[in-house]
Amino acid sequence: MPNVTISLRRTKSEQEQTCGVCGASFAPIEDSGSRVLTVKAGDGEPLTALMCGGCHSKWSGGTTVTLKAAPLPRATA
Repeated sequence: MPNVTISLRRTKSEQEQTCGVCGASFAPIEDSGSRVLTVKAGDGEPLTALMCGGCHSKWSGGTTVTLKAAPLPRATA
């Protein structure tokens, strides 16, 4: 059975995007700290999803959530 790596980091959104759970929009000027959850199993590609503070709070409190994993927009220079 492969090892599973899970990463959860608080990050400010640089581009408009949506929560992977509830679909709430994040406008960069209003985003005070969404969470990026990354799950990687073995040598496979990591699955990454953005999670708003409300959904993170529910999930960390024990509620099961379904993430719509998608590539996060890359920052433009």
